[in-house]
Amino acid sequence: MGLFSKHAVPEPEQAPADADARVRFGASPDRMMVNVSRYVPAQGAGKPLTVDLLRRSLRETGITAPMDEEHAAEVVRLLLAGQAMNHIVVARGVRPKHAQDARIELSAVLARPVFPGQVVGRLYPAVQAQEGRDVAGNAVPPEDPREPRVLTVTGGLTQDRDGVLTAKSSGVLRLTEHGVELTPLVHVSSDKLQATAALHHKDALGAEITPEGMVVALAAQGISCGIQLDRILAALVQARETGKGVEGVLVAQGQAPVHGENGRLEVLCGDHGCAEPPDENARIDYRDRGLFPVAAPGDTIARLHPPTKGVAGRDIYGIVVQARDGAPLRLVAGKNVEAQDGGTSYRAKIAGVVLTGKGTLDVSELLTVPGDVDYGTGNIELTQGSLRLGGNVRTGFTVKVPGQVLVEGMVESACIIAGGDVIVRGGIFMSGDEAAHVEAGGSVTAAFTHNAMIQAGGDVTIALSMVGSKSNKGSRVTSGGFVRVSDPKGRIMGGTVVCANGIEVFDAGSDRGMATTLVLSHETPEITALVKELRELKERKARAVFVLGEGDGTLALARLSGERLAEAQDLLAWRDGIDARIKQIQHTLAELAQEHLERVSSARIIVRGTAYQGVAIKMGGHSLYVERPLEHCVFSWDVQNKEIVTGSL
Repeated sequence: MGLFSKHAVPEPEQAPADADARVRFGASPDRMMVNVSRYVPAQGAGKPLTVDLLRRSLRETGITAPMDEEHAAEVVRLLLAGQAMNHIVVARGVRPKHAQDARIELSAVLARPVFPGQVVGRLYPAVQAQEGRDVAGNAVPPEDPREPRVLTVTGGLTQDRDGVLTAKSSGVLRLTEHGVELTPLVHVSSDKLQATAALHHKDALGAEITPEGMVVALAAQGISCGIQLDRILAALVQARETGKGVEGVLVAQGQAPVHGENGRLEVLCGDHGCAEPPDENARIDYRDRGLFPVAAPGDTIARLHPPTKGVAGRDIYGIVVQARDGAPLRLVAGKNVEAQDGGTSYRAKIAGVVLTGKGTLDVSELLTVPGDVDYGTGNIELTQGSLRLGGNVRTGFTVKVPGQVLVEGMVESACIIAGGDVIVRGGIFMSGDEAAHVEAGGSVTAAFTHNAMIQAGGDVTIALSMVGSKSNKGSRVTSGGFVRVSDPKGRIMGGTVVCANGIEVFDAGSDRGMATTLVLSHETPEITALVKELRELKERKARAVFVLGEGDGTLALARLSGERLAEAQDLLAWRDGIDARIKQIQHTLAELAQEHLERVSSARIIVRGTAYQGVAIKMGGHSLYVERPLEHCVFSWDVQNKEIVTGSL
């Protein structure tokens, strides 16, 4: 201890007869502690050493730190008894507080389940830097004045005044850069019909997890319906045997609503789809493609099935999930068709091809061309009926019919426009020529496509594969219904495929990252045609107002002559029906948009094999790009969260 004294008292050579007791003080090198370093007892009638005298001496010396009363009394006692006391501190300064980061001590194992009420650790809060004072009252700065790191507690954890952390819900403990959190143990699907969890045989504190404990944990989260006790038990046994957690265990399964089926039309006079192979490794014999839907006079050609009622479901919280009833199919008996049995069945009046689409059922006359469409036949255009070709449609030629087109061979870089279905026994092989395309009011069926431009109002069914060019140019398939590649190992590779109701294929893209775009959209040919017509109607209406004015047009006709008079007369004759047609189109577009909203929640892009890197999924104005191969996956649109969701088969 060093000497620390404001008023030094020299030692006299000979003490006076009467003198008060005196003390000297020494301070530590950091001036944070003081003790009595020298003591001179009272002489004669002088005042003896007391606690009060010690206190006054401290103040006279310039020491402002408060005196330790207990230590002072002990010092006085020892000095009066003649014993050593310089080890006793009689006054202390206030030491500075150095910054200390918050820290967490866990008593639980990370990444293992934690259950309500379990103590998982303790949070020691951050300490702010604070200056101190030495025994003379001088400021002493902290050695570490920085701002300390603060940690927080989030999720299902509570913290008491001592920093003890307790779980208030089931979860998995995780450390983050900001602190500690308890992430949910159970993950609930967006439709609340499934709950999954990663199960371990021991919890974060080392206690054995039982199926009953998991049921209690689920109940604490409100999950009470469809608990999968057998799956939970099997996963816990597996975790115990392997010593590893089991990921993605289905712990609760709600009952999905069964939506009613829409009314449908069953065609009874033939099957123009591909034959099913006996097993997934067998090859389809594409020479045997079934019968085309051709009817004889008097044949019953179709049966109308009514819609069915939906059956409500129940989610894992026990809440009823309403089901949607099916919608009736609005069907009109068209050309050469007669309704029977109150409109539930239909028969053909003539021999011909059965055509379905756009709410009508027709039987159309059939023209048969035995060979190719080439320079020997020239382009083929019919004003009524359907066409059956015994050969190929060669490059550069055009086929245009109001009904159905049946091609026994292949379609090259040609143009086919049909009001009904287009059925091709062989493939559609195009070179990317912009003029080459297939446009069908109904469905399109073929063995394969290469670089094809296809626009179908109904489904597009391809047997083997749909292959586009590497540049993604000249390869686009648009369907108002479903797009399916029916072969068990079928593939969509390259190009763009757009559909209204869903896509189903084995592989999408390629292991070389070929750009392939799969789109779920309601931009069908029907909608495109209606939008185009609506635009033209509005332009013609604006032209009529410009030429005729807002009145009856009589005065405008009197002022005009020649070509302008002819145009005005045409506009006047046509004007009255413009507004009615505009309203009709707008109403139809609104109905189609509503139908799409109802379909999109159940529409799926299903890849039963592999979706490779380079595949782009587009729905609802959003895009999802596959960055690594995904196996057995399903892409759907989450209506509630407005995002693309990836699931597994």
